[in-house]
Amino acid sequence: MKTGPGGERIAFLLLGVLLFSLACGLGQAPGSAAAPTPTPTPTVIPGGAPEATEPPVDDRCKGLSGELEVQILAGPAAAVGLEPFAVGKVPFSVVSDAPPYVVQGGGSVTYYDMLEAEWGTYTVDLDLTLGVTGECSGAPGAEVLALTIEVSGDQMVEVRAKSFQGDYPWSGSHTLTLSFPLQEGAAAEGEGWAFVLHLNQ
Repeated sequence: MKTGPGGERIAFLLLGVLLFSLACGLGQAPGSAAAPTPTPTPTVIPGGAPEATEPPVDDRCKGLSGELEVQILAGPAAAVGLEPFAVGKVPFSVVSDAPPYVVQGGGSVTYYDMLEAEWGTYTVDLDLTLGVTGECSGAPGAEVLALTIEVSGDQMVEVRAKSFQGDYPWSGSHTLTLSFPLQEGAAAEGEGWAFVLHLNQ
């Protein structure tokens, strides 16, 4: 079959397109996917979000307040079977805004009881004043309340019987140096006295 000059050019052009398509197909393995499009690397902007830091630890001494539950032996009362202890509560608080945290407080404890028997009466009347001074200090979680407690007061024992009447006054003072871990219910005790720590929440 004969073709003119125009037909030869068209046939040559079609042959070139066919060879080019065949070459592109051979350059890629059968069944292989097209190369993935590269993912751009995210840019880190200076001055972004700050690094996470540990939250500050609460200073438990700052603004601390509470009370001491007090038990003090009323000696003559126990001798005749009366309630042996004078019981009361003494409030305290931190009065400084920065270390060392100064603690101050005070209160009173009173006691009155009477034994009535066939022979007469036996009365114990006790009035005590307690002053609290000291410091709260220590590493977070291991704080200590170091207190000095001044106890002073008066006591009167009265004995009234048919054939005998007697009054036995007493007055005096005593100093106690105590240390409490800063936790609810911490206690200190000795001969004739006991203190239990209560913290305000």
